[in-house]
Formats: sequence, structure tokens, C-alpha cells
Amino acid sequence: MTREPREQTESREFLPLGSIVILKGSVKKLLIVSRGSIVEGAFFDYGAFLYPEGMIDTNIAYFNHDDILKIVHEGYSDGDNELVLEILNEAYARFQLQGHRVATATATATATATATATAPGVAAEPPLTTTASNTDLFASVRDGMDDDA
Repeated sequence: MTREPREQTESREFLPLGSIVILKGSVKKLLIVSRGSIVEGAFFDYGAFLYPEGMIDTNIAYFNHDDILKIVHEGYSDGDNELVLEILNEAYARFQLQGHRVATATATATATATATATAPGVAAEPPLTTTASNTDLFASVRDGMDDDA
């Protein structure tokens, strides 16, 4: 399943941070903690932790707005959020112009395996996660703090 590129002028819809959603094919709730992430060369609308478990290690589930079945709670939004939405849409347009791909339903299914792995009767694929072994933007900060050796 391949998505057609969206027009440059079309805005993407983003829920506020702190929103809680349930994805299609899942029973677990997810807490949105990031928006507009580029992971392994693909654009994802959201990054989320399991709710109510929260951050476990550095696992994060990536998915797109189209993958949401139900919005359980919409997070706080103000003028600052509206400004960030403009920036996110500009960044998305640049990403598309550079010829990068938007995550497809298949990539999203892999990315959401973290969320569905705990659902009874749902087979899990390896999750698409950000960990210290692949891309950990804060590794140098943590490494500087871990001087136990």
C-alpha cells in the first residue's frame, strides 16, 4: 500500500501533545509525546508511549494520524501549539519536496508493534523504536552522567 504524495499547500492534522489515542487493530492506549518525527527515512505524524505504563526504556511507537481509531483524550492546546503546527507543516512540505517518503501503512504497522504487543491475540512484529543502539540524541548527556566505572 503506497500513499500518494500530498500537495505542498495541504496541511497535516496533528493532535496536541498529551493526547491519548487508540490505534486501529489495537486495544492499548498511547500517549502522544512527539510529532513530525523522521525515523529510518520515513515521516511519522506521532511518537507515543504506552498509557498508563509510560516510557519503558526508550521504546516509542511511531504512527500516522490515519492509523488512529479513537481519540480518548485531546491534549492541551494554546497559541504556542498553533505556532508549532505551522512549523511542522512547513517541515513536512520541505521533507516531501526533497523526495523523502511518508510512512506507509506497512511501516506504521511495524512501528506500532510496541502498542499492540501487549494486546491479547495480536501477533507482534519487531517494533520500530529509538534506542541507544540506533539513534539516541541524549546519549552523550547520559554518558557524561554515568561515571560509575
